[in-house]
Amino acid sequence: MRLRDWAMPVAGACLVWRLFGPEPRPRPPAPQVHPWPVPGRSLFVDEHEFFIRRVGTPESPPIVLIHGWGDHSAIVWQRIAPLLAQSRDVVMIDQRNHGRSARRRGRYEISDAADDVAGVIDELGLGKVDVVGYSMGGMVAQSLAHRYPSKVGFLILGGTSAGAMSGLQRWASRGLFLLSRALDRLSRTELSAARYRYLLKRGVFPPSHAKWLWNEQMSRDPELYWQTGFVSLRFDSREWVGEIEAPTLAIITTSDQLIPATHQYDLALRLADVTVLELEGARHEAPLTHAGEIAAAIDSFIRVGVADDA
Repeated sequence: MRLRDWAMPVAGACLVWRLFGPEPRPRPPAPQVHPWPVPGRSLFVDEHEFFIRRVGTPESPPIVLIHGWGDHSAIVWQRIAPLLAQSRDVVMIDQRNHGRSARRRGRYEISDAADDVAGVIDELGLGKVDVVGYSMGGMVAQSLAHRYPSKVGFLILGGTSAGAMSGLQRWASRGLFLLSRALDRLSRTELSAARYRYLLKRGVFPPSHAKWLWNEQMSRDPELYWQTGFVSLRFDSREWVGEIEAPTLAIITTSDQLIPATHQYDLALRLADVTVLELEGARHEAPLTHAGEIAAAIDSFIRVGVADDA
Protein backbone atom coordinates (compact mmCIF):
# COMPACT_ATOMS: atom_id res chain seq x y z
CA MET A 1 0.00 0.00 0.00
CA ARG A 2 1.33 3.39 -0.95
CA LEU A 3 1.79 6.15 1.62
CA ARG A 4 -1.00 8.29 0.20
CA ASP A 5 -3.41 5.38 0.42
CA TRP A 6 -3.24 5.14 4.21
CA ALA A 7 -1.97 8.56 5.33
CA MET A 8 -5.33 10.33 4.96
CA PRO A 9 -7.37 7.64 6.77
CA VAL A 10 -4.89 7.60 9.64
CA ALA A 11 -4.90 11.41 9.86
CA GLY A 12 -8.70 11.39 9.78
CA ALA A 13 -8.89 8.78 12.53
CA CYS A 14 -6.48 10.80 14.69
CA LEU A 15 -8.56 13.94 14.16
CA VAL A 16 -11.80 12.17 15.08
CA TRP A 17 -10.17 10.71 18.21
CA ARG A 18 -8.83 14.11 19.22
CA LEU A 19 -12.22 15.75 18.70
CA PHE A 20 -14.39 13.15 20.39
CA GLY A 21 -12.08 11.04 22.54
CA PRO A 22 -10.82 11.82 26.07
CA GLU A 23 -8.02 14.33 26.54
CA PRO A 24 -4.74 12.37 26.59
CA ARG A 25 -2.74 12.51 29.79
CA PRO A 26 0.23 10.59 31.18
CA ARG A 27 0.03 8.19 34.09
CA PRO A 28 2.81 9.25 36.46
CA PRO A 29 3.99 6.94 39.23
CA ALA A 30 2.78 7.35 42.80
CA PRO A 31 3.28 9.17 45.03
CA GLN A 32 2.85 12.60 43.45
CA VAL A 33 3.64 15.82 45.36
CA HIS A 34 3.66 19.53 44.66
CA PRO A 35 7.28 20.70 44.26
CA TRP A 36 6.91 24.01 46.07
CA PRO A 37 3.62 24.68 47.89
CA VAL A 38 4.20 28.38 48.54
CA PRO A 39 1.00 30.46 48.66
CA GLY A 40 0.72 33.80 46.93
CA ARG A 41 -1.73 36.64 46.60
CA SER A 42 -3.20 38.97 44.03
CA LEU A 43 -2.88 42.72 43.79
CA PHE A 44 -4.13 45.27 41.30
CA VAL A 45 -2.18 47.78 39.24
CA ASP A 46 -4.88 50.08 37.90
CA GLU A 47 -7.60 47.61 36.85
CA HIS A 48 -5.20 44.75 36.08
CA GLU A 49 -4.64 41.83 38.45
CA PHE A 50 -1.20 40.37 39.13
CA PHE A 51 -0.29 37.35 41.19
CA ILE A 52 2.80 37.48 43.38
CA ARG A 53 4.64 35.05 45.64
CA ARG A 54 6.82 36.36 48.44
CA VAL A 55 9.33 34.51 50.62
CA GLY A 56 11.98 35.64 53.06
CA THR A 57 11.59 38.41 55.61
CA PRO A 58 10.02 41.81 54.85
CA GLU A 59 12.75 43.55 56.86
CA SER A 60 15.44 42.32 54.45
CA PRO A 61 16.40 44.17 51.25
CA PRO A 62 13.89 43.39 48.49
CA ILE A 63 14.79 41.53 45.32
CA VAL A 64 12.31 41.07 42.47
CA LEU A 65 12.44 37.97 40.24
CA ILE A 66 10.95 38.06 36.72
CA HIS A 67 10.34 34.74 34.94
CA GLY A 68 10.46 34.01 31.22
CA TRP A 69 8.07 33.15 28.41
CA GLY A 70 5.50 30.43 29.00
CA ASP A 71 6.32 29.80 32.65
CA HIS A 72 5.46 31.44 35.95
CA SER A 73 7.18 32.18 39.23
CA ALA A 74 6.55 28.81 40.91
CA ILE A 75 8.08 26.94 37.97
CA VAL A 76 11.18 29.03 37.35
CA TRP A 77 12.14 30.21 40.84
CA GLN A 78 11.20 27.25 43.05
CA ARG A 79 14.85 26.34 43.70
CA ILE A 80 16.55 29.75 43.58
CA ALA A 81 14.05 31.71 45.69
CA PRO A 82 14.44 29.64 48.90
CA LEU A 83 18.20 30.19 48.73
CA LEU A 84 17.90 33.95 48.22
CA ALA A 85 15.22 34.11 50.94
CA GLN A 86 17.83 33.35 53.59
CA SER A 87 18.94 36.98 53.42
CA ARG A 88 16.43 38.77 51.15
CA ASP A 89 12.78 39.71 50.81
CA VAL A 90 12.10 37.81 47.59
CA VAL A 91 9.19 39.00 45.46
CA MET A 92 8.16 36.93 42.41
CA ILE A 93 5.68 38.26 39.89
CA ASP A 94 3.61 36.21 37.45
CA GLN A 95 3.78 38.33 34.31
CA ARG A 96 0.61 39.26 32.45
CA ASN A 97 -0.88 36.27 30.60
CA HIS A 98 1.21 33.88 32.72
CA GLY A 99 0.50 31.79 35.77
CA ARG A 100 -2.29 33.20 37.88
CA SER A 101 -2.12 36.80 36.66
CA ALA A 102 -4.88 38.25 34.51
CA ARG A 103 -5.22 37.33 30.83
CA ARG A 104 -5.13 40.39 28.59
CA ARG A 105 -5.66 39.78 24.90
CA GLY A 106 -4.18 42.06 22.29
CA ARG A 107 -0.74 43.20 21.19
CA TYR A 108 1.73 44.51 23.73
CA GLU A 109 5.49 45.00 23.99
CA ILE A 110 8.27 44.27 26.47
CA SER A 111 8.09 47.90 27.59
CA ASP A 112 4.47 47.33 28.66
CA ALA A 113 5.54 44.32 30.73
CA ALA A 114 8.24 46.51 32.33
CA ASP A 115 5.56 49.06 33.21
CA ASP A 116 3.59 46.21 34.83
CA VAL A 117 6.54 45.31 37.05
CA ALA A 118 7.13 48.96 37.96
CA GLY A 119 3.47 49.21 38.95
CA VAL A 120 3.73 46.13 41.19
CA ILE A 121 6.87 47.54 42.85
CA ASP A 122 5.02 50.78 43.58
CA GLU A 123 1.88 48.99 44.76
CA LEU A 124 3.95 46.97 47.25
CA GLY A 125 5.84 50.07 48.38
CA LEU A 126 9.20 48.39 47.82
CA GLY A 127 11.13 51.48 46.77
CA LYS A 128 14.46 50.70 45.10
CA VAL A 129 14.94 46.98 44.45
CA ASP A 130 17.45 44.60 42.98
CA VAL A 131 16.05 42.81 39.94
CA VAL A 132 16.67 39.36 38.47
CA GLY A 133 15.30 38.63 34.99
CA TYR A 134 15.65 35.33 33.19
CA SER A 135 15.06 34.68 29.48
CA MET A 136 12.16 36.93 28.41
CA GLY A 137 12.18 38.14 32.00
CA GLY A 138 15.69 39.43 31.31
CA MET A 139 14.29 41.50 28.46
CA VAL A 140 11.65 42.92 30.79
CA ALA A 141 14.35 43.63 33.38
CA GLN A 142 16.44 45.51 30.80
CA SER A 143 13.45 47.66 29.88
CA LEU A 144 12.61 48.23 33.56
CA ALA A 145 16.15 49.41 34.34
CA HIS A 146 16.13 51.69 31.30
CA ARG A 147 12.66 53.19 31.83
CA TYR A 148 12.78 53.36 35.64
CA PRO A 149 16.45 53.72 36.68
CA SER A 150 15.50 55.05 40.12
CA LYS A 151 13.70 51.78 40.93
CA VAL A 152 16.58 49.39 40.13
CA GLY A 153 19.65 48.90 42.32
CA PHE A 154 21.55 45.87 41.04
CA LEU A 155 20.48 44.09 37.87
CA ILE A 156 20.96 40.39 37.14
CA LEU A 157 20.26 39.14 33.62
CA GLY A 158 20.35 35.43 32.82
CA GLY A 159 19.86 33.43 29.63
CA THR A 160 18.70 36.49 27.71
CA SER A 161 19.66 38.82 24.87
CA ALA A 162 19.36 42.33 23.50
CA GLY A 163 17.42 41.02 20.51
CA ALA A 164 20.53 40.33 18.47
CA MET A 165 18.94 38.29 15.66
CA SER A 166 19.63 39.29 12.09
CA GLY A 167 16.74 40.09 9.75
CA LEU A 168 16.86 36.61 8.22
CA GLN A 169 16.96 34.91 11.61
CA ARG A 170 14.05 37.02 12.83
CA TRP A 171 11.91 36.19 9.80
CA ALA A 172 12.76 32.49 10.03
CA SER A 173 11.79 32.51 13.71
CA ARG A 174 8.59 34.34 12.89
CA GLY A 175 7.70 31.68 10.32
CA LEU A 176 8.36 28.93 12.84
CA PHE A 177 6.23 30.72 15.44
CA LEU A 178 3.35 31.13 12.98
CA LEU A 179 3.43 27.43 12.09
CA SER A 180 3.68 26.40 15.75
CA ARG A 181 0.80 28.68 16.68
CA ALA A 182 -1.35 27.18 13.94
CA LEU A 183 -0.67 23.65 15.18
CA ASP A 184 -1.20 24.71 18.79
CA ARG A 185 -4.57 26.21 17.91
CA LEU A 186 -5.66 22.79 16.68
CA SER A 187 -4.34 21.01 19.76
CA ARG A 188 -2.18 22.22 22.63
CA THR A 189 -1.41 18.68 23.74
CA GLU A 190 1.54 17.97 21.44
CA LEU A 191 3.66 20.96 22.44
CA SER A 192 2.77 20.51 26.10
CA ALA A 193 3.66 16.81 25.95
CA ALA A 194 6.98 17.51 24.21
CA ARG A 195 8.06 19.98 26.90
CA TYR A 196 6.77 17.72 29.67
CA ARG A 197 8.76 14.74 28.38
CA TYR A 198 11.89 16.82 27.84
CA LEU A 199 11.91 18.17 31.41
CA LEU A 200 11.37 14.71 32.89
CA LYS A 201 13.84 12.95 30.60
CA ARG A 202 16.63 15.41 31.43
CA GLY A 203 15.91 15.07 35.15
CA VAL A 204 14.95 18.73 35.56
CA PHE A 205 11.92 17.53 37.51
CA PRO A 206 11.74 14.19 39.34
CA PRO A 207 8.95 11.67 38.56
CA SER A 208 7.18 12.62 41.80
CA HIS A 209 6.41 16.06 40.32
CA ALA A 210 5.12 14.74 37.00
CA LYS A 211 1.39 15.24 37.64
CA TRP A 212 1.92 18.85 38.72
CA LEU A 213 4.21 19.47 35.75
CA TRP A 214 1.68 18.06 33.26
CA ASN A 215 -1.13 20.18 34.66
CA GLU A 216 1.02 23.30 34.47
CA GLN A 217 1.96 22.63 30.86
CA MET A 218 -1.64 21.98 29.86
CA SER A 219 -2.88 25.18 31.53
CA ARG A 220 -1.44 27.25 28.67
CA ASP A 221 -3.72 29.44 26.58
CA PRO A 222 -2.21 28.76 23.12
CA GLU A 223 -3.18 32.14 21.69
CA LEU A 224 -1.68 34.11 24.59
CA TYR A 225 1.34 31.83 24.68
CA TRP A 226 2.33 32.62 21.11
CA GLN A 227 1.31 36.25 21.46
CA THR A 228 3.97 36.49 24.14
CA GLY A 229 6.45 34.68 21.91
CA PHE A 230 6.01 37.35 19.26
CA VAL A 231 6.51 40.02 21.96
CA SER A 232 9.94 38.52 22.71
CA LEU A 233 10.72 38.26 19.00
CA ARG A 234 10.07 41.97 18.47
CA PHE A 235 12.27 43.04 21.39
CA ASP A 236 15.43 44.97 20.51
CA SER A 237 17.39 46.88 23.15
CA ARG A 238 20.61 47.33 21.18
CA GLU A 239 20.19 51.08 20.72
CA TRP A 240 19.72 51.86 24.41
CA VAL A 241 20.92 48.96 26.57
CA GLY A 242 24.33 50.63 26.99
CA GLU A 243 22.60 53.49 28.80
CA ILE A 244 21.51 51.29 31.72
CA GLU A 245 23.11 52.68 34.86
CA ALA A 246 22.58 49.75 37.22
CA PRO A 247 25.59 47.52 37.90
CA THR A 248 24.73 44.31 36.05
CA LEU A 249 25.58 40.64 36.37
CA ALA A 250 25.17 38.79 33.05
CA ILE A 251 24.77 35.05 33.55
CA ILE A 252 25.68 33.18 30.35
CA THR A 253 24.20 29.72 29.84
CA THR A 254 26.85 28.40 27.48
CA SER A 255 24.88 25.45 26.07
CA ASP A 256 21.54 27.24 25.82
CA GLN A 257 19.28 25.61 23.24
CA LEU A 258 16.82 28.53 23.02
CA ILE A 259 18.85 31.74 23.32
CA PRO A 260 22.30 31.09 21.81
CA ALA A 261 25.27 31.95 23.99
CA THR A 262 26.55 34.23 21.20
CA HIS A 263 23.45 36.42 21.68
CA GLN A 264 24.00 36.46 25.43
CA TYR A 265 27.63 37.52 25.02
CA ASP A 266 26.49 40.22 22.59
CA LEU A 267 24.25 41.64 25.32
CA ALA A 268 27.06 41.56 27.88
CA LEU A 269 29.38 43.48 25.54
CA ARG A 270 26.79 46.22 25.14
CA LEU A 271 26.27 46.81 28.87
CA ALA A 272 28.14 49.70 30.46
CA ASP A 273 28.81 48.24 33.93
CA VAL A 274 28.82 44.46 33.67
CA THR A 275 30.21 41.41 35.41
CA VAL A 276 29.99 38.14 33.47
CA LEU A 277 29.38 34.68 34.90
CA GLU A 278 29.61 31.72 32.54
CA LEU A 279 27.66 28.60 33.50
CA GLU A 280 29.54 25.99 31.50
CA GLY A 281 27.27 23.37 29.97
CA ALA A 282 24.09 25.00 31.29
CA ARG A 283 21.00 24.88 29.10
CA HIS A 284 17.97 27.15 29.18
CA GLU A 285 16.52 25.40 32.22
CA ALA A 286 19.49 26.59 34.30
CA PRO A 287 17.40 28.19 37.09
CA LEU A 288 16.30 24.65 37.93
CA THR A 289 19.49 22.72 37.17
CA HIS A 290 22.05 25.28 38.43
CA ALA A 291 20.05 26.99 41.18
CA GLY A 292 22.83 26.86 43.78
CA GLU A 293 25.41 28.42 41.48
CA ILE A 294 23.04 31.14 40.32
CA ALA A 295 21.84 32.05 43.83
CA ALA A 296 25.43 32.17 45.13
CA ALA A 297 26.51 34.35 42.21
CA ILE A 298 23.61 36.77 42.77
CA ASP A 299 24.36 37.01 46.49
CA SER A 300 28.10 37.51 45.94
CA PHE A 301 27.61 40.08 43.17
CA ILE A 302 25.28 42.23 45.27
CA ARG A 303 27.36 41.92 48.46
CA VAL A 304 30.53 43.00 46.64
CA GLY A 305 28.65 45.85 44.98
CA VAL A 306 27.24 47.09 48.28
CA ALA A 307 30.69 46.89 49.89
CA ASP A 308 32.25 48.88 47.03
CA ASP A 309 29.56 51.57 47.39
CA ALA A 310 30.07 51.85 51.15
